[in-house]
Amino acid sequence: MERFLQAALGFFLLATGLGLVLRVATVATVPGLAFAHALHAHSHTLYFGWAALALFTLFFDRVGATDAAVRRVLGAVVLVSAATFAAFLHSGYGRPGIITSTVALGVWGAAVRLFFVRARAVRDADVTWLRVAAWYVVLAAGAALARVVVLVTKADPLWGKLAVAGFLTAFAGFFLFGVMGLLARFLAERGAPLDARLLRWQLGWMTPLTALTFPLGVPGSVETPLWPLARLSALLLVVPAALWLANLRQASERVARPLRLALMGLAFTWAAKSIFEVGAALGFAPLAATSRHAVIMQLHLILLGVVSTGLLVLVRERLGRPAGWGLVAHLAAVAVMCGGLLLAALATFTDVQLAPAGLELAVSGGALTYAADVALVVGALRRPRASA
Repeated sequence: MERFLQAALGFFLLATGLGLVLRVATVATVPGLAFAHALHAHSHTLYFGWAALALFTLFFDRVGATDAAVRRVLGAVVLVSAATFAAFLHSGYGRPGIITSTVALGVWGAAVRLFFVRARAVRDADVTWLRVAAWYVVLAAGAALARVVVLVTKADPLWGKLAVAGFLTAFAGFFLFGVMGLLARFLAERGAPLDARLLRWQLGWMTPLTALTFPLGVPGSVETPLWPLARLSALLLVVPAALWLANLRQASERVARPLRLALMGLAFTWAAKSIFEVGAALGFAPLAATSRHAVIMQLHLILLGVVSTGLLVLVRERLGRPAGWGLVAHLAAVAVMCGGLLLAALATFTDVQLAPAGLELAVSGGALTYAADVALVVGALRRPRASA
């Protein structure tokens, strides 16, 4: 199982390294770079090869499932992630990319089904979070199939965009629920358990609401019946966000300082994510959608700030390398990059020439983030020294 976590870390560096190249391409010419193709390779590898592989491995590990069938399905995740990276880097959403994406859906379905079977006898509260996360993968697959139906029937393209947004929202839900459930177990094992009552309330609120926010940010969705429900859901998500922040703060007071700062950084990025959702609910979504930098900043807050930070804590611990100051450096560098993207986004709505400085700051933050991540991964892959 450790080898699958090591492979996930490899995909993490591959995806973020390509992300740094893309970030440089916003301020300088990168010879031979097909930006759109590289962008899809970057995002799909970060989603599939890093987050999904690490989560599925930790899910199975949590319920004690390390048998041959589990190893085969995780091996399939590794293979399809590598194929997806190569296909999208070569031709973007050409035929190879479509084929590998379709195969990937089948692999995710097999992994989810096997997890449900292996976790059937486990009734612990943290595994309930993992089950909800797995159901969100099923929801994502349904959104992908809806996208196919829209294309085949030649329906209004707006519904196709909504289906894509639904897929991305559901997959993000898989990441968020999975990381929270695993962190709850991780902290309990270290004598800093989260409040079980707050976790139950949070799960009850988040499970339906997270899935309903997908129309936000999709141009034209304000004219559909889905829009009022999406706005209300985004506003109500403030409640579970506040519960999570309070719970995480209390638990962090009982762990070592580097881990405490990492958990507080994770809480801060979650708060920033919630601010985006509230802003979208209050009517700023169409405005933010006009700035690509604002959208990218939000994605980085979720994928690098919340999901990757949580996974780096969990994966390093599983590999015998507990959290240290490197995670704090990772979060600080992500903050620098997002600060630059914020300046570039503000330039879209003002007359002040902030974009060049913002993009250069984002490149610096991206380089610092990658340097911190290389150090974290190399440290995690190094074999621990035997005790005297």
